[in-house]
Amino acid sequence: MAALACAAALGATVPASAHHSYAMYDGSVYKVFTGVIVRIVPNAAHFEMHFVPLNETRDALVRDDKGEQVVWVVQMESAAEANRHGITRDSFPQGTVFSMGVHPRRDGKPAGDRGDSGLFQCPKGKVPAPGKHCDSVEGSKAFGEGVLPAEGPVKR
Repeated sequence: MAALACAAALGATVPASAHHSYAMYDGSVYKVFTGVIVRIVPNAAHFEMHFVPLNETRDALVRDDKGEQVVWVVQMESAAEANRHGITRDSFPQGTVFSMGVHPRRDGKPAGDRGDSGLFQCPKGKVPAPGKHCDSVEGSKAFGEGVLPAEGPVKR
């Protein structure tokens, strides 16, 4: 009986961050996006940003072969943790232009995990120069700590 109580107590100490695996994301790669917010989902477990990337010339939204906008979903920290960094539904309303790095899904679906990438918001009405990101725009705002990672393989 004591062994069962001890096992139950140990099981209760498992950290909340262990609620699922990140195996679906390729943690060895970062893709850096500048995009436009279409939806924010402040779930308790993970704050989600739904966005359409801007093309490299920063003058159009990325579309698929059928002409439909390509919507990416990025999983982030919990809504409470995001809120501590000023990341809320109100601070990223629909139409906001922002930049961040994403560990993409291994299966190629347009989704990923932010990891420890910086998050930068362009000033309203401004987009970065072709090939650049919001961290290069005068008046941009950083949320939390971090920088935009180099795109490609993660250097450890």
